[in-house]
Formats: sequence, structure tokens, C-alpha cells
Amino acid sequence: MSVMKIFLILFAIVSVVHVTAIYIRRGKLRRISKIFIVPTLLAAYIAGQGTPLIFAVLALLFGWLGDALLLRISEKAYFRLGLASFLLGHVCYIVTFIECLGFFAPGGGRIDVTAILVFIPIAIIVGVMVFRFIKPPKEMIVPVLLYMIAIEVMAFWGLEIFILYPGFAGFLIFTGALCFMVSDTILAHYTFGKLTLPGAVLIMVLYIMAQAGIVIGLLLLNSPVAPLT
Repeated sequence: MSVMKIFLILFAIVSVVHVTAIYIRRGKLRRISKIFIVPTLLAAYIAGQGTPLIFAVLALLFGWLGDALLLRISEKAYFRLGLASFLLGHVCYIVTFIECLGFFAPGGGRIDVTAILVFIPIAIIVGVMVFRFIKPPKEMIVPVLLYMIAIEVMAFWGLEIFILYPGFAGFLIFTGALCFMVSDTILAHYTFGKLTLPGAVLIMVLYIMAQAGIVIGLLLLNSPVAPLT
């Protein structure tokens, strides 16, 4: 068994333990297990990728930092720092997706223009609906808007990868980006309201699916600048 597969198995075990700890209300186990979710996935990515993409690594590191900070989500300072960390993580994933499309390689990359025309009105409609669902306080309107824009931009580039790499890898990356959108939207909604047990479980399940989908998708792409056929 390869080192990558070992770390992916550890990632799956830690993830199951964490979600179970949330469900059975074991706070200490929840906090400990959460800290190990992203590191095991990062180790799997580094072990499985010949030359890891630096921004993919940074995205996971910012995700890990956000996880740690949100362990104290009830404190505003930690929540804002956690939000900023996840925002930087999304920006790093955006750069990673753009790199996967070959834009940093000689000759540059390309995008599907039709996808842009279709995505923009959908993004606006979804953005309005999501903002109404979250209902942030006045002092958080700008940060939430910036965060929403970053997530939608990440989803767009994930869609571009899916269109130009019409296979399982592209599907996983795009699905992972969508899972991030839903997970972060639910998290924001409950952050400004009362978090329920089903909500807490759903947030983490979607978050785990998001990180796993993107990372495994990147691993399956093999070469980030492979010819787009």
C-alpha cells in the first residue's frame, strides 16, 4: 500500500471520528480530531503528488488554521481570524485551479466563454439568495460579501476545470468547490444564529467532502498543465 493511500485512510478515519464526536456531543474528542483532519489530507496530497502545487498546499494550511481558530468560534476575534484564514484558503484554491488550467505555463491557458455567460447570472441569483439566508449583522456585511464573492469565483474556476477536464478528476474538484459553498453558507447562517446538532454535523460533512474532493481531484489530474482535450 502506498504512503498516499495510508494517509487517505487516516484522513477517512479521523473524519469519521470527528463527525461521530459531534453527533454524540464529545467536545474534547471533537476538538482533538478536528486538528488532524486537514494534516492527514495534506500529507496524502504531498505523498501522492510528484511536485505539489504550492498554492494547493497553502490552501490546506489556511484551512487547517481556520479549523483551529473556529474551535473558539464563540469569540468574535477568533471567528474573524478564522473567516480570514478560510478566505485566504479559497483564494489559494482559485490560484491552484487557474494553474491547473495552464495559465502559468508557456503559451497560457484557456477558458470556456459560454461557462462565464451562464455562470454570472446564476452566481448573482445564488449570491442574493445566500445573503438573505445568512442575514449577517451590519458590521459583518462587507466581510461576508467578500467571502461570498471568493467562494463563487472558486466555484467558477472549478466549473472551468470540469468543462475542460471532462472526467472524474474535474467532477471531484467542481463538486468540492460546491460543497465548500454550501458548507460555508450554512456555517455563516448558524454563526449569526443558534447552531443545531444537525447543522453542525452537516457543516463538517460537507467541509470534509469539499477538501477531499478538491485534493483527490488534483491528485487524479496528475499533471496540472496537461493538454486539455
